[in-house]
Amino acid sequence: MIKHIVVADDERSSAMLMSRSLEKEGFRVTTAYNGREAFNIVNSQQVDLLITDVVMPEMDGVDLYMRLKENPVTAHIPIIIVTDKEVFQESFSALGVELYSPKPFNLKDLMEKIKKVDAKATETRQYHKVVVIGPNRDVLDKMRIELQSRGCIVATVDNVIEIGLRCFLVNPRLIFVDLHSRDYATTKEIIASIRSYDFFKYTKIVLYANFSSDDVAGMPSLENMEVEIKACMEAGADKYIGRFNRVTFLEQLKDFGI
Repeated sequence: MIKHIVVADDERSSAMLMSRSLEKEGFRVTTAYNGREAFNIVNSQQVDLLITDVVMPEMDGVDLYMRLKENPVTAHIPIIIVTDKEVFQESFSALGVELYSPKPFNLKDLMEKIKKVDAKATETRQYHKVVVIGPNRDVLDKMRIELQSRGCIVATVDNVIEIGLRCFLVNPRLIFVDLHSRDYATTKEIIASIRSYDFFKYTKIVLYANFSSDDVAGMPSLENMEVEIKACMEAGADKYIGRFNRVTFLEQLKDFGI
């Protein structure tokens, strides 16, 4: 639930009008009069939403957005851009921004946007408990860090013996599992075992692949991989997202509202 909002606008009258209107709606609002000030606030306090103008001194809205999204600690914070210029909307859309509110300030429109952000946050909470399974500890740690930076509770498992215990302890709504198990059970068998429990009836199971430099020589053919993927999907997996890398992983998280 959105409780604390940061409003960034160098026009003090606009910033104060928006802040006071949002406070009357029950939000705690912190006002910043330039991008640098907003950046420091977001990095020093618990912030649920940033509403920012584009043209500001010291750090403009574009730089502010990019700096926050580059940092895993702040990348998950939703941002609403306040602008009436289409050229700004096109530029921000290329960066992944989806929500805009027009100038001059319109409380009704802004509240509709905030409700959308809150609805997406509710979806995120549905998948906020995650288990990541795979033999490569480095990959598991990278996935864990990205998920935790987005507010997820994460358990990582690098051996078959602990899978059942970790899953029951965490009760995940989302499980990532490496396509190629290097233990005494295949990934197909791992998925089938998880799916055998009604307890995990609504849990999403997502396949990913990871190949280290040591694995290249022993990599299965494309045809064999397709057979493995098909077998895992038949066993109960919901989706295959391909070889793990940070960029595609972050894109896939968006599909789950994370």
